[in-house]
Amino acid sequence: MMTENTNTIKNSTKRIMRRGFTLIEILIVVVILGVLAALVIPGVVGALGDANTSAASARASQITTMVTRLNQFKPGGATIALTDAQAYSSTDLAPLVTAKYCTTDDLANQIDATKGWTWNAATSKFIPTP
Repeated sequence: MMTENTNTIKNSTKRIMRRGFTLIEILIVVVILGVLAALVIPGVVGALGDANTSAASARASQITTMVTRLNQFKPGGATIALTDAQAYSSTDLAPLVTAKYCTTDDLANQIDATKGWTWNAATSKFIPTP
């Protein structure tokens, strides 16, 4: 009986001493997480770029509609003259804000905030300025 009790004490002591992770185990987990992050991050960045492009196209359609309404109904006599291939900044589109069709933030280009919108006469639509 004495040897059985001694073996049980030795086994429980080994279990108590083996509670933490070794440095190698932690390094392996960190390396695996790094590889997974390296695989996922480019896809997320690409998806964000595509989302910004889609949002800019949708906003361009909204701006086209607002300019058409503004020129059609002329609230307060305000109009926006449209010239083919001309770039329009938010300052040029300010009558839309004055007529309360939108806010200044709505006129921002999601792809590049320093650029505005270009009128394309062939399609009768605004597009984000490249």
